[in-house]
This record gives sequence, C-alpha cells and structure tokens, in this order.
Amino acid sequence: MTLSLHHFADQAEPAIRLAQQMNCPVQEIMTHNFPDGEVKVTVAAVTDTILLYTSLDHPNGRLISLALAASALRDNGARRIVLVAPYLCYMRQDMAFKPGEAVSQRVIGAFLAGYFDRIVTVDPHLHRTPDLQTIFPGCEADRLSATGPIAEAVRQGYDRETTLLIGPDSESRQWVDAIAGVTGLSVVIAEKIRTGDRTVTVKLPDDQAYAGKNALIVDDVISSGMTIARCAAALKLAGVEDIDVMATHMLCRDQDLAQLEKSGVGWIRSTDSIVHASNAICLAPLLAGALQKEK
Repeated sequence: MTLSLHHFADQAEPAIRLAQQMNCPVQEIMTHNFPDGEVKVTVAAVTDTILLYTSLDHPNGRLISLALAASALRDNGARRIVLVAPYLCYMRQDMAFKPGEAVSQRVIGAFLAGYFDRIVTVDPHLHRTPDLQTIFPGCEADRLSATGPIAEAVRQGYDRETTLLIGPDSESRQWVDAIAGVTGLSVVIAEKIRTGDRTVTVKLPDDQAYAGKNALIVDDVISSGMTIARCAAALKLAGVEDIDVMATHMLCRDQDLAQLEKSGVGWIRSTDSIVHASNAICLAPLLAGALQKEK
C-alpha cells in the first residue's frame, strides 16, 4: 500500500515533521482565493492512502478547503483518506444548552465523517462525550493525548521539590494528574467561575503552602488566556515566585499573550498542534506512532 501526506501551506512545518517521522512523500495542497471569497483547491500525486494533515483552529474557512481537498483526493484515486487534525474544532457544544442552539459537535462530526475513513486527533475538548468514535458515524476515530510529550518536557525542566503543578480548573485534572504521575510533582487544582467569554474568577485551595514555590500551569486548551491570567494572578498573590505555562493547544492572540505576561507568567510553551509562536513540544512522534498501521 502506497502512502503520502498532504497539507495546506500554513501547516507545512508540523506536516513535514510528521512526514519525516513516517518516511513518506509529502505534497502541498494548492489553494487560490477568488475575489468573491470562494476558494479553488488543487491536489497532486495521489496515492492509495492519504494522510491529510490540517489542524482545525479558526475552522470556518478551513472546513470548506478541507472538504474540497478530500473530495479532490478521492476523485483522483485515493482509496483511503486519514484526517490528521491535532486540534479538532467545534467539540465544546455537545448539547443544546438553550432552546434553538445548534449542537455543533454532532453537525461537524457528521460532516467530517462523510469525507474521511479515519480521524486522528490530540486531546479533543470533550466534556460529556466519553467516546470520540460516537461523534463520527461510520468513521474510525483515534483520541491521542499529549500528556506523554508534555510530561517529558516537565520532567527534564522542573524540580519536583520546588515546583507545583497547577490545574486552572476541574476540567484540567485529567491532564495534570497524568503528568504528575510521570514527574512526581505536587498537584493543585484551582476552582474556576466563568461568567462570560473573557470574565473569569479563579480561586486556589487553602490547604497548600505557596510562598517561595514555583508553579507550572498546565491546560489542554488556552484560548483567550483569561483563565490562565487569573490563575497566575492568584498564585502571585499567594506568594509563588516563578510561573510558567504549558498547553496542548494554544489559540491565544498576541495581545492575549501580553496579558499573560502582565499577570506574572514567564515561559509559555505549547505543542505544535496549532502553529503558534509558543510551539516547543513536537507531536510528530506521537502521531506517527498511531499512524504506522497505515503504511
């Protein structure tokens, strides 16, 4: 079975790293934007099995290009197409919280399942959906975790005696506990109260000594950065000295990063699931391990 990896231009760096891990050819998907906003997509050198690499941050435009690319690959001879989407969009809305709301997880899941034979992602932001497979009817789905690569970075760079591993809210506990299991760092889980997209209050537990310690805040997704900023401010107030941040998926804008720095955060690092200035942890080995059976 022949295998090749295809990617869009803005995903070239992580896609090429993955292709090198897989030892397979890599091709760029060409796009042309028309003045009216439509896009023309052109693919080349189609093989039996395709790894189509794109992270789905800022997804609305990406989804159309992705569907057109998958269709073109299929039309030109691809027998099996695997979507490698380290960041998966529209997962938070898994139910209608108010009358009239669309259940975006179900809609986008069915949409993607219609174009791909398998979907591979990393740390999807799921709340009440325990099984990723149920989101993609008739399509294989693999849920990987970046806790291994992140834990290795933590193990190499932080002293277990002086560093607290901080989860900024209860949802982060699964990632923080997994990393603590490898590194031996003490865990603190904060309480988050959200009243709006950028309005957040974070409270630290009272049963922990913070003064003179360093802190590493870990989360799966950092979007506006407000939760992390509030958590960092609370840690500083409690007497913590140095504060760093690690995340699987970094969606922060430049102004959001500036706000994090103002709140006392020092080093900000993320995996390369989303192309970002903070990228420091490569996911290619993790992804390649899950994709070996496609060769």
